[in-house]
Amino acid sequence: MIILKAVFSENGSNRQTLEKDVYAIFVKYVREVASGRRGSVSLGHILQFATGTDEEPMLGFSIHPSIEFVEVQANSSFIPTANTCINCMKLPRPSLEVKLPADTELFSLYDYAFMNSFYGLI
Repeated sequence: MIILKAVFSENGSNRQTLEKDVYAIFVKYVREVASGRRGSVSLGHILQFATGTDEEPMLGFSIHPSIEFVEVQANSSFIPTANTCINCMKLPRPSLEVKLPADTELFSLYDYAFMNSFYGLI
């Protein structure tokens, strides 16, 4: 079951291609977390970052958690952010000016964000 549902741009667009690249890396990261290869980061940390709770409520979420993609600006970072009021995690995607970093660099940024639960609360 997918708890965090990705919201992609329209089919065939350049934005969707970039979003799918980032999403594929994020899925790879989640698999590493699930298998215990990311140190003390757990799936609960990722869910807490996005929703404010580390496990799914018994009756489910009233607002389904989602992943939205935002274009990274020249002066910003690929660190994800979240709005826990609407259960939405925002994953930065590359732009024409800013290229996608290597997987290891993205994984380190994801570790940093998800281990700091206050970081997702904006």
